[in-house]
Amino acid sequence: MQTQPFNFHMQGRFKIAISIVLLASLILATAVYAGHATDGTDAKITNDNNNADGGVPNPGFDAQNRQSNETTVAISPAAPNIIATGANDYRMVTVTGDVWFGLYVSNDSGVTWFNTFVPGFPSDTSAAGLASPLLGLDASGDPVVRFDAAGNLYAAGIGFNRNFDQPDRPVDTLVYVAKYNYTPGTLGGTNTTNSAANPPNFTYAGTTVVDRGAVGFAVPGAAGFAGTFTDKEWMEIDSNSLTASACAGNVYVAHTNFHANFGSSPIVFSRSTDGGTTFSQPKTITTGSPSGTPHNQGVDIAVASDGTIYAAYSAFQSGGNAFNGIAIVKSIDCGRKWSQPVFVGSINDPQAPGVAFRTPAFAFVAVDDSNSNIVYVAYQSLAGDYDIYVQRSTDGGATWGTPVQVNEDPGARHQIFPTIDVSHGALHVAWYDFRNSLPPANDVLDVYYASTNNAGFVYPAFSENIRVSDVSHNGNCLLFGGGTAAFHGDYNELDARWDGAKHVVYVAWADNRDVSPCDLDPAPGPASNNTGNRNENIYGSMLTVSP
Repeated sequence: MQTQPFNFHMQGRFKIAISIVLLASLILATAVYAGHATDGTDAKITNDNNNADGGVPNPGFDAQNRQSNETTVAISPAAPNIIATGANDYRMVTVTGDVWFGLYVSNDSGVTWFNTFVPGFPSDTSAAGLASPLLGLDASGDPVVRFDAAGNLYAAGIGFNRNFDQPDRPVDTLVYVAKYNYTPGTLGGTNTTNSAANPPNFTYAGTTVVDRGAVGFAVPGAAGFAGTFTDKEWMEIDSNSLTASACAGNVYVAHTNFHANFGSSPIVFSRSTDGGTTFSQPKTITTGSPSGTPHNQGVDIAVASDGTIYAAYSAFQSGGNAFNGIAIVKSIDCGRKWSQPVFVGSINDPQAPGVAFRTPAFAFVAVDDSNSNIVYVAYQSLAGDYDIYVQRSTDGGATWGTPVQVNEDPGARHQIFPTIDVSHGALHVAWYDFRNSLPPANDVLDVYYASTNNAGFVYPAFSENIRVSDVSHNGNCLLFGGGTAAFHGDYNELDARWDGAKHVVYVAWADNRDVSPCDLDPAPGPASNNTGNRNENIYGSMLTVSP
């Protein structure tokens, strides 16, 4: 679950403290080359009331200026002017009591945005809400959005009960996929406190449960959780043609099943061959024996141009000489059978010093769109400060090259939350960056971008770092837990496409620029005032990048 700072069990319970330092031979391969990327103006994706109390909120209007974070983004291959993003969205917390999956769609390349929710939230009495398998669950988060080749929109997330208020539900954690059919020309609907509207050009088709946990948090007196908690899912779709991939059209979902307190945490994988209507029984794709990695989390999926599937994740062994780092597995038969894990590289991943919001180190994977054997993995690792690293395999993930530091490092400030994608052979990387903070503080946060295999750069050489965010913000504002905790989600995302002449990259992130005032006092309070002191919003920006 990636939706509240005080319930992040993965790091505190399963990670073994590690002090592995990256190899001294790490390549710092950032060059100076101006003009390869042009950044557009930041767009505010959240539709809020600009720090004025607007009364009762609904899925389309953040009337009380509440939090949102943990972004995902996808550009439609059928209509590239359509972009979808998603986030953990707290705008309805005064009505529903908890977070839900916020879904936002733009029909003008990210200039303006339509806001809504996935149906089934606690106050949803619409026909879609009453029919949803999410009905009766308190909360939803861990958003992932994707399009298929026909332009249909999919939203994957988790649903859960945070409190013991559903005694009639023995199953209170699940992973799901909601589908919106692409219906060009249809108008956007009207959101109410009791219903979520269809975005323009899309019609909600239904929600399918991929996997169910059991019990979760809803056990009085239990420490942490009991049973099985389904968490941190990811989704990808094979958008290749049928001539290129026998798996074309398949929808893939992977997630971690956390087995009670101090139990194992394997990553499991499911697939749909009917457009998300049904999913296969989840199967374990990570090694869970004592000689393997019994604790795994933060899976990411990439699909190659021939249908090969790669799944990368953070993996943790037991024992004094244990492996703690990034592992990857692959399937060449549409997800039926999987390779044994390959260790990509070790990481050092404590909480970032001097940063109030949590900073988990997850793996992110991308595959070259013209060569299924060229695979990239990105991650963050601490060596004095956090930096962003990429490793490449040229043999289908069997072996991996030396880690390459992507970010420049002026002042040795932290760089965290990498996100990557490939378009027309170019690798695109974006991340959160504290470089504009004055030492020793980490209070000025921006989004930066770099690329390789374009504009004269060839891997392992990366372009100069481009500042994406127009306005810096302080990520350490204490917006949660009654003003005692910071939370900025656990990831951001970019998506990239090639339009025949240039690369188009869209980045979305959580941003505190609208929070006023920014509370940095760890003492409880002040209470949410509906006029800006919890106004963490989602922003995005489009970059045009040279070939």
